Amino acid sequence: MVLGAAISISAAAGANQINNTNSPSPGAAGQARDLYLEVFINGVSTGLIGNFKQLPDGGLAATEAELTEVGLKPVRSAQADGLVRVDRLPNVSFRLDEPAQRLYVTSTDEARAPRTIDIGTIGKSDRPQPQSSLGAVLNYTLFGSSNSLFEKHTDLFQGVSGAFDTRLFSPYGTLSQSFIAGYSNSPVDRFTRLNTTWSYSDPNRLVTYRAGDVVSGGLSWTRPVYLGGLQVQRNFALRSDLVTMPLPSFSGRAAVPSTLEVYSQNARTFTGTVAPGPFQLVNLPVFTGATETRVVLRDSLGRETTATLPFYASSSLLREGLLDFSAELGYPRRNFGIESQDYDGRLMGVATARYGLTDWLTLEGHFEGGNDLLNGGIGAAFPIWTYGVGSVAVASSEHNGRTGSLVNASLELRNDRWSIFGRVQRTFGQYEDIASITAKPSIDPRFPTAFSAKVPRALDQVAVSVPTPFDASNLTFSYTNLDTGDSERSRIAGVSYSQQIFGRSTLFATAFKDFGNKGGFGLFAGLSIPLGSDINTTTAIEHGRDGTNFVADVTRSERLEEGSVGWRVRTSEGKTTNRSAAVSYRAPVARVQAGVEQYGGSVRATGQVDGAIVVAGGDVFASNRIDDAFAVVDVGAPNVEVQHQNRRVGTSNRRGRIVVPGLNSYEPNTISIDPSNLPVDADIASTRQVVVPADRSGVVIDFGVNNKPNAALVRFIDSRGLALEAGLKGRLLSGSGEFVIGYDGEAYIRSLSSQNTVEIQRVDGASCRAEFQFRPDPGRQVVLKDVPCH
Repeated sequence: MVLGAAISISAAAGANQINNTNSPSPGAAGQARDLYLEVFINGVSTGLIGNFKQLPDGGLAATEAELTEVGLKPVRSAQADGLVRVDRLPNVSFRLDEPAQRLYVTSTDEARAPRTIDIGTIGKSDRPQPQSSLGAVLNYTLFGSSNSLFEKHTDLFQGVSGAFDTRLFSPYGTLSQSFIAGYSNSPVDRFTRLNTTWSYSDPNRLVTYRAGDVVSGGLSWTRPVYLGGLQVQRNFALRSDLVTMPLPSFSGRAAVPSTLEVYSQNARTFTGTVAPGPFQLVNLPVFTGATETRVVLRDSLGRETTATLPFYASSSLLREGLLDFSAELGYPRRNFGIESQDYDGRLMGVATARYGLTDWLTLEGHFEGGNDLLNGGIGAAFPIWTYGVGSVAVASSEHNGRTGSLVNASLELRNDRWSIFGRVQRTFGQYEDIASITAKPSIDPRFPTAFSAKVPRALDQVAVSVPTPFDASNLTFSYTNLDTGDSERSRIAGVSYSQQIFGRSTLFATAFKDFGNKGGFGLFAGLSIPLGSDINTTTAIEHGRDGTNFVADVTRSERLEEGSVGWRVRTSEGKTTNRSAAVSYRAPVARVQAGVEQYGGSVRATGQVDGAIVVAGGDVFASNRIDDAFAVVDVGAPNVEVQHQNRRVGTSNRRGRIVVPGLNSYEPNTISIDPSNLPVDADIASTRQVVVPADRSGVVIDFGVNNKPNAALVRFIDSRGLALEAGLKGRLLSGSGEFVIGYDGEAYIRSLSSQNTVEIQRVDGASCRAEFQFRPDPGRQVVLKDVPCH
């Protein structure tokens, strides 16, 4: 899009004119001279200095990159000996003022290279390198319940079960192991291994390597599977600032220096100035789905030119040149969560790739197979104007001489508050994939098979959301048709609606009907009312296979801060009474929850504990659950408040340390402390640090608090008894310590000894020296007043 109909540049310039004012003759015959010149275009400085060569015939030349950088468009006809001659550029003339080292260029807009403004990089400094300390984490969830509290001749204890996730992390990767276990009088409970995986991520190549239990990569028309083996996978999440979706761009012209503003979803995301001439905005921020970006160009007289760009952003598309891939080799795993070591004996391989051929076409490919299976397919995703994204894919398979094929197409559209999603998938013949040929029914009677592992013969999905006459409310219709090919067919239609009323209250309703083999009808509708202080009430009616129930629910949400309390009281009155009450508390070392539940005539009690044990930084900590990264913060003093992203997370323990959970891997995390509780004589280099932890690892942050800094606040005076001027610099002669004089002649000086001499540079260039004694006073700030400097 071109912006600048009202504010456009107008420059009349001749072509191929050379006017070399105040310039001496060129160098020796056959030799070119290097000139470094400040470039002015149409009388306005570009603020750039270009490297040019003055040729023996008096002409100027530069490289293509240099010309583009200073704002001139290189053309092939002006090239000579690997350089571009400025005097041969069409619609360009120049005047060289060599004594002032300036080059004055007159040019039309067509001959100028637009200045590129990359909004995606503005305000982003160099990211810290990802780091990982050495340590371990054990996450645990323990759940226990009783039998009916009021039944006689029944043991009160029913049992306890737990889910555990342990990992060892280091700069060389993370080794994780998860399992579930239980204890009760029943033979059902036992130990079951879940995942055992080592992973290592390379943030420079954006690749993650895994060994052990892995999930294969996939596309919208494939089915990922568990494998025991190896995986190499592109991981764009290693760069949180990298946007993989195609982004819109603007082109425009400014006749005079102007102010440029960019608005996305009515929020200003950029403001800056542009010089006269053409410009281009790239990497404009957008939101997923239908979005609209508005660009406003305003000159010094207040005249505005506005342009609006509708755009559709989707993760289904990749930016031009980006490659996403995943490759696995291993043995398919079966009955995950039921059996610890159930692997198919056939070695299988999987490869998946997506490539942004252009910003409007993303190609997809998938292959999987082994010694008795071959399956492969290709697909493409593409935008549909500015309203949505579509995709198509075809695949075929061969298994033991039987062949089959698959066709898949999807569409997502959105315009204003309207949205449509549709998907159609069909298989023909004997289409197979790894999941269908390796799955087998569980032989464990506790877990009867309730699903088909075959690729569905038919799958249709439609969802339509339409606005209603009421403000900010939508009515959504959905339909799903699933034919597994095993005489099981589901055709489910649904409708949902929500509307804000009375300020923050919400009226909602959801209903569905299954027209397939199983039939069925369900309804859930009600009113949700927030009461403040994180308390929310809900009253509703629900209808299903168990009849009609009336529900009332009052909840107080629990926060992430230490000491937060949450609770919930719920009742469901109908054919079978179901009532419950629970309270939870987030302590510094774990989260605990207790509750009681009545179902019919049975009443039982439950309890749950969620937490983590951390070994890092040479210490052992108990903490709340840590699912991603964390930090061990060493403050150096007890009872000091620590914050993560400006949110309080707790205070340091008696050893001056605290575990901060909830950090995000491969993203900048800001950890800060409140120094108000530090000892008054403590010395601290900084109260804020930014860290980027590696994958699910921990980092140790030492704020460098020195409780014995040997520092004092010294007030210096001159020979007249007046305080030295603020801003003067001084140094401690007995060491390398430097300091600055502040207001009232005061300076904070570290690394003092019992006898000290300092030298201070005065305003007139002279220097003075001062001598003073120092004696530490633990727990107090040492202050030395009126130290003369001669």
